[in-house]
Amino acid sequence: MNINFNLLDFHFQTIHSSMEAHGHNRDQAAEEAFDYALNILNIKEISQTEREKAKAKIFFKYKIGMELPNKISVLDGKNRDNWYSPSKKATFYFWNRYRRYLLDKKQWDFETVDSIDKSTDKILEFLGNPENPNPFDKRGLVLGYVQSGKTANFTGLINKAFDVGYKLIIVLAGIHNDLRTQTQIRLEEEVVGNRTDKSGCPVGVAEIRPNNDDHIIGTWTTEKHDISARTTPQVSHLNKPTLMVVKKNKSVLETLIEQLINHRRLYQLDIPVLIIDDEADQASIDTADKIKEEEPKTINKLIRQLLDIFPRRNYVGYTATPFANLLIDVTSETEAEGKDLYPKDFLIGLPKPTGYCGPEEFFNTEENSNYSKPSLIKYLDSDEEKLIGSIKKVDDLEIFDSVPSQMKKAILSFLITIAIRNLRGQKKKHNSMLIHISRLKGVQTYIKDVIAEEFASYTDSILYDQYSPIIDELKFIYDHEITKTTEEWDNSIKTFEWNTVLKEIKKSIITVQLFAINGDSSDALDYHSYKEDGLNVIAIGGDKLSRGLTLEGLSITYYTRNTLMYDTLMQMGRWFGYREGYIDLCRIYTSKTIANHFEHLAIAMQKLREELDYMAEKNKTPMQYAVRMLSHETMRLTSLLKMKMATNYNARFDASLQQTRVFNASETFFRNNMKAVSDLVSNLTFSTIQRKKSLYHLAKNVNIHTILKFFQKYQTSEHATIVKSNLLSNYIALANKENNELENWTVAVFEGQMSNHIVPNHPVKLGSLYLSNTVMRGEKAHEYNKSRELVDIRAIVADNQEFLDLDEKKLVTSKSKRKMREERDKTQGFLMIYPLNPNVKIFSDLEIKFSEELVPIGVALSFPGTNIENDKVYQINSTVPQVQGEQSGFQ
Repeated sequence: MNINFNLLDFHFQTIHSSMEAHGHNRDQAAEEAFDYALNILNIKEISQTEREKAKAKIFFKYKIGMELPNKISVLDGKNRDNWYSPSKKATFYFWNRYRRYLLDKKQWDFETVDSIDKSTDKILEFLGNPENPNPFDKRGLVLGYVQSGKTANFTGLINKAFDVGYKLIIVLAGIHNDLRTQTQIRLEEEVVGNRTDKSGCPVGVAEIRPNNDDHIIGTWTTEKHDISARTTPQVSHLNKPTLMVVKKNKSVLETLIEQLINHRRLYQLDIPVLIIDDEADQASIDTADKIKEEEPKTINKLIRQLLDIFPRRNYVGYTATPFANLLIDVTSETEAEGKDLYPKDFLIGLPKPTGYCGPEEFFNTEENSNYSKPSLIKYLDSDEEKLIGSIKKVDDLEIFDSVPSQMKKAILSFLITIAIRNLRGQKKKHNSMLIHISRLKGVQTYIKDVIAEEFASYTDSILYDQYSPIIDELKFIYDHEITKTTEEWDNSIKTFEWNTVLKEIKKSIITVQLFAINGDSSDALDYHSYKEDGLNVIAIGGDKLSRGLTLEGLSITYYTRNTLMYDTLMQMGRWFGYREGYIDLCRIYTSKTIANHFEHLAIAMQKLREELDYMAEKNKTPMQYAVRMLSHETMRLTSLLKMKMATNYNARFDASLQQTRVFNASETFFRNNMKAVSDLVSNLTFSTIQRKKSLYHLAKNVNIHTILKFFQKYQTSEHATIVKSNLLSNYIALANKENNELENWTVAVFEGQMSNHIVPNHPVKLGSLYLSNTVMRGEKAHEYNKSRELVDIRAIVADNQEFLDLDEKKLVTSKSKRKMREERDKTQGFLMIYPLNPNVKIFSDLEIKFSEELVPIGVALSFPGTNIENDKVYQINSTVPQVQGEQSGFQ
């Protein structure tokens, strides 16, 4: 008997979702839902084999029997009304329509949709009950990732909020028209259901279920019109579901406040309101100097006044860079505006979505020496960096009279990327390249004109000259960079013959457009108009492209605009996002300094999320604990005006792995540390141990004073941001002084494995030890590290080497590394010493005469948990009270 799988799938999903919403166990409910679905379709005469095949297919699609990676970290303000239950979803109209749209029309995988479902349920729990007539005022913050689907999440929240009875939802959609328009279109398609294509057919959720008289959402804003004094809302009053998408703009917000107050008075309205602040760290923060200014800054003041119109209100901020939001003064309140926007009621960290490419894909934020993915970052040579950096104002543009060599290479790589994506079956998908070198509109327009003229010559040459040097350049890039990186990234990815790729380039090059994206240009990134065939675009821009606005199919980035503010820099990282099927083709052309700043920021964000996870596990509230944020010697968390409440705290390394990955590129530096390690080793007694692939020499019961003396001699690089000798020794001494911790140490000296013959072996005499082989690290580092001042080997500790001092029987690999460190005795520290092979290119290029008596030496320390308090390289919100005796889990 043939089974209509689509119908079976539809009925299964509907029944299973309803059962799960009513509290049934997910996997157990699946068996029952499958049988119900068969009965609805009247499928009775079916063999056991056919039945099991159909069930396996369904269960695999919805990950039944598999653990879903949907961990949501929550700091609960303990002020919930306990009115919402997921079981309510069985009767939802808007949410269930949106959910089916994501699964069936957008073809999103079940894990992603399930994550949106669970996280929006969690957010709803913290909002006020719309059926409760008593006043409520809820404030929260949702932490996502840059370009990770935050819009999809708050779209899900909006749909559910209308389902539970909210009447007015206002979305504050950034400060630019482009982002507001993009958000308006998205919400009309995925909430309101009122959009059609050119032929009049429904687009969006209306494809799943058209609107009916009982489910109509009114809008005061449209694709072309924001709130304005010149336009009168077409809705008589707000006692029916209404959606507004507005800019964070003074005149817009003032007009909106005036119109809402008039409606409230005219119709005696008392309705529940939800305000969603997209990019909540932009413009919404009060930057007023409290000593000199009595009133909050304009946008912050207007948002607070907007909230104050209705007694039943909720404010939910969404951001990927929460530094400024977490530094809001929790005590700030004014008579006219009420409380400030600190997320007093909840702070929610969304899980990293499946298929999302974030900092971890571009930077080795875990600092794991086994990380083998090739770097996607291409450093600009000093001449080109100097050329671009010298364009400070429009008057400097005469020096940019042609496309510089690496910008040209980036553009040619983009042409190859379009061709390969087409050949991989991603034809008609959007492809974007970003060129961001200046915030000045005149510079952007001029740069576009220069590139356009040269790009036209590339096109003519490729199409009409078979002996063109441009074709030779394309082939060289393809043969020596594109295919090489693809094979190293994933050797299962199919590569194509050059002639096949060139043929596709000739087809697609005529579709490439160049846009200058700024307020002075008529160009617009209207991906929506090209959704049938896909838009291939090189976008030259600045501020408009640095926050919120999505660059669809972004693969190649040429980026030289630096900033010393964490939040601004992270938001400029437009290359983060979903890159399914082409992450190996992505490239970032930038300076070494900018790349280092991004890497530090990537690690800072990871640490912040770890801190949030830890506080959530400890059941802390946003008002109880200040999230610590890793600071930098030259960068700032956010603007100085937003850091009024930031204070320094001391560095701590509890339950962390710290490793030296940066070395000074000088012989004196290496000789000093070689001697420091040799002196230490000569004073210890070692036993030689082999565990799995690791051969190491172990010394136990080493006194803390020996370790502190060692760190007086062993000097870390001044280029290191946190793994510094003085910080390490200060922490060790403090932990011992306060709580008798880290009294006893184990020291391991690692010996390398046999060489792969590409890099010769290198023995070393290290104090009383003679090692046949040094440890191989940094083989790939030379590809992205060409500085003459420092050597960055990216990582030094492999696998679980940091737990080699522990009893092998006690190692539980299913536990997180943090939990394994916390279970180590607090009196025990572990110091790992790595004599490194100087024949690796990154070291051999230094022209230092390494020998058996001189090799680079790296060290790593694995710390247990602690009971002490914090210190200096971290910054916290000084207005959030620290709980005495409570430690943070940072690092």
